[in-house]
Amino acid sequence: MADISQPSAAVQLISERREQPGPLRRRISIRAAAKRATELSGEMFSEPNWRRIESGEKNPEEREIVFMAAAINDLANDVAISPDDLDQAGRPTAAELFREWIRERTKADPALAGIDPDLTPDSLQQRLQSMLGEIRALAGVSSAEKAQMEKVLLEHLDSTLKAYSAQMRILRPR
Repeated sequence: MADISQPSAAVQLISERREQPGPLRRRISIRAAAKRATELSGEMFSEPNWRRIESGEKNPEEREIVFMAAAINDLANDVAISPDDLDQAGRPTAAELFREWIRERTKADPALAGIDPDLTPDSLQQRLQSMLGEIRALAGVSSAEKAQMEKVLLEHLDSTLKAYSAQMRILRPR
C-alpha cells in the first residue's frame, strides 16, 4: 500500500512544475490549476482536492494525474509535463492515458486535421496544442487575426517539413 503521508513522485513532479512551469513563467496557482482541470475533464476538480493530492493526503487516480498534468501544460502555454515524465515518475498507466488524451485532443482540433496523431510524437502534438492555445487566448486580437496567426504557424511548419524532405532527397545516396 502506498504511503499517503508523502506525495508520489508523479504528484511531486506536478507540484514542482506548477510552482515553476518553465523559465520566465509565473507560478500557477492551485485555484487556476483546479479550474483548468475542471474545464478539461468536464468534472468538478476542486481546489481542496488538488491541495489534498499535493500534500499527500490523497492518492490520486490515474485520470486525476492526467488532468492535473494537462492543466499545468495549458496554463504554462508550454509542455511542462510530458507522458514520458509521468512514466519516469512511476505512473505508466497515467502516462499512457495522457498519450491517448493528447491524441484525442489533436484529432478534435480542426487546425490540426492534417496531423496523424498516431505517427506524430506526443511532444510535438503537445507543443502545437500549446501554441494554438496561446494564440486563441490572446486578448485584444480579433478572431480573424487569430485565424491568420494559426494559418501562418501551420504554413511555416509545413514549409519546414517540405524543406527537410527536399534536403533528404538531395542527400539520399542513389
